[in-house]
Amino acid sequence: MKLGIFLLVFGLILAAIGAVAWQVNVANLVHPYSKEQVQTVQMWDEWAGMLGIGLLVLGGGLALGGIVRMIVKR
Repeated sequence: MKLGIFLLVFGLILAAIGAVAWQVNVANLVHPYSKEQVQTVQMWDEWAGMLGIGLLVLGGGLALGGIVRMIVKR
């Protein structure tokens, strides 16, 4: 039961971090001045989106796994 609750909470935290990373637009946070800075910001924006979706999927899977573990162990 303890492991299931831990997986649920940890998965939800990871999913929340992933959702924030996916939705935050890095280009709106900085104001680039040169072409290299624009390319760097676009690169970080793409990476944030990819990592955000990955964390969302991983966190959701852990949360569902925690729920299933609590149900099965009962």
